[in-house]
Amino acid sequence: MKKKKLKLKKGVWILLILVVLLIIGSYSGIQIYKDYVYKKTYQYKLIEHGYSLEQAKILEEHFDHDEIEYFLNENVDERIFSLIEEKYFLKKNWKDYLAYMDTAKKKNADEVVRDINTHLNHKFYEQMQDANLELDTLMLVNKYYKLPSDYVPDDLVNVSTKYAWGDAGSKQVREIAYNAFLDMWNEAQNDEFYLMINSAYRSYQSQEKVYDDYMKKRGERYADTIAARPGSSEHQTGLSLDIFSKNNSNKNTFKDTEEALWLKDNAHRFGFTLRYPEDKVNITGYGFESWHYRYVGIEAATYIYENNITFDEYYAYFIEK
Repeated sequence: MKKKKLKLKKGVWILLILVVLLIIGSYSGIQIYKDYVYKKTYQYKLIEHGYSLEQAKILEEHFDHDEIEYFLNENVDERIFSLIEEKYFLKKNWKDYLAYMDTAKKKNADEVVRDINTHLNHKFYEQMQDANLELDTLMLVNKYYKLPSDYVPDDLVNVSTKYAWGDAGSKQVREIAYNAFLDMWNEAQNDEFYLMINSAYRSYQSQEKVYDDYMKKRGERYADTIAARPGSSEHQTGLSLDIFSKNNSNKNTFKDTEEALWLKDNAHRFGFTLRYPEDKVNITGYGFESWHYRYVGIEAATYIYENNITFDEYYAYFIEK
């Protein structure tokens, strides 16, 4: 028996063809529209400007539209990507980073980020700001942040002569720092080390005398490397201690003692940070002080210790932001 051929009427064929054409047309139209929309995006504009697809995505991830307009109006600058990769990159400083790179051409990305974050692009004492007293134990006092001349902590306590040289009551420190020091003292004692405080809270007026004495002897430049100007001394916070051992209070030799090494490796566990390390002079602006410790709390001190940074850097990235 012969098979019957399936025949479609002419009208049906025309309808099918129209449907196919409609589908093709719709697809093409969608693609054209998508292409039109894509060409309006910043990703497309950045690629057309000279950035790679990956770089365009990075810029879109980190910057808003107004900021991306900057990159579209300037020559392609791939330095921004090395900056973004830095651990302590702060978006608020990105333009300052780039500008600083133009003047500090020998500095690498991590140095640029560090310098801008900590205001090292300005000379010490050039642009002073008021220390944020509301931050309490995390306030920063240095060559960019100062305390008022009348600032005196309201919780100072006397240090026992068991733990400090001088007459009874001659050394004072904030209570929270003193309690932490006592815990540290007891642990050091267990390891047969006897710690002693040589200097603690120092008033604005006392610091003024210390600084002026150094300046009169050897000039301002030398004084600035060894002492803070009044208002810029951490001792005025009542949170800084000059810690030596009972057997050695010599600033020149203490760094080589077992007590100094013990403090360096253990002080963070009690909330203290070595404030002016030997390899951070360019950041702190002070020569190495193996005896100078600042109470900042265990969390901050531990991070500073484990990441080998200064309190200045920690403050810039985690507190000031």
